[in-house]
Amino acid sequence: MSVGAALRSEGDAATRVLIAAKAPLPGRAKTRLSPPLSPTLAARLAEAFLTDVLAVARTVDAAAGFLCPQADAADLGRLFAGVPLVVQEGDGLTGALATGVRGGAVVVAGDAPGITAAVIRAAAADPADVVLGPTRDGGFGLIRMRPHRPGIFAGIPWSTGSVLDSTVAACRAAGLTVALLEPVADVDTVDDLAAIDLTRARATRAVLADVGRPTRPAGSGR
Repeated sequence: MSVGAALRSEGDAATRVLIAAKAPLPGRAKTRLSPPLSPTLAARLAEAFLTDVLAVARTVDAAAGFLCPQADAADLGRLFAGVPLVVQEGDGLTGALATGVRGGAVVVAGDAPGITAAVIRAAAADPADVVLGPTRDGGFGLIRMRPHRPGIFAGIPWSTGSVLDSTVAACRAAGLTVALLEPVADVDTVDDLAAIDLTRARATRAVLADVGRPTRPAGSGR
């Protein structure tokens, strides 16, 4: 699917949700989980995360799909047959986000299996120009931007603890208003996985149960 066909116009009132995704392949997906997990298990979990995030996203947007690099499109299309794919223009996170936020879409991290529909809806409804869902490591796991200002992402120091602060500063320097939502819990490490609420994450729970790892009980505190 082409980018132009997949993204709605700036004036479209419907909520568009895209999930930032990479192909869940051993040795390429969620590598910070391995070790201690095997590359195969890390890939299984990565696929489960995408499944869980997609399920939640589709309660907000029935046509929610994946935002991915060109190199990952074929594998994602094979594993998630029928799910719309938006292939990013440009490289890395800069290219992914610049493509994804076009048209006011809510872009959600594909490794946040505990995300709620309420957070996605809040991002779509917030009147701020830019809405961000912070993560514990100083980044963000959700973004929605109106109007489209892709240049904002060019100078962000990705993969550092200052991603959120740098993004907020760049947006405000460009004259954009910014709103921060409740934190979005993504999974990069086994400690993240142990801490996350998996109440809604059926696919992730199933993988963990299959390998005999404990899951966090529903309703438990952090």
